[in-house]
Amino acid sequence: ARRCLRGDLLAEELSTSARELVVAWLHRQGLADREVASRTGMTTYTAARIRRRLSLPAVQP
Repeated sequence: ARRCLRGDLLAEELSTSARELVVAWLHRQGLADREVASRTGMTTYTAARIRRRLSLPAVQP
């Protein structure tokens, strides 16, 4: 997950739990789904789906 946050790996190369960690961490930093997707290489839909699965509220850009 840390390598993804640094930009060394795309999110698709991570396990499901590691992707959840990345989304949760970036959400805590105040990033919206679109920004999370842009930073990690996942789609906005995937970032939003993971965020909802973690019961995290949407962040307004």
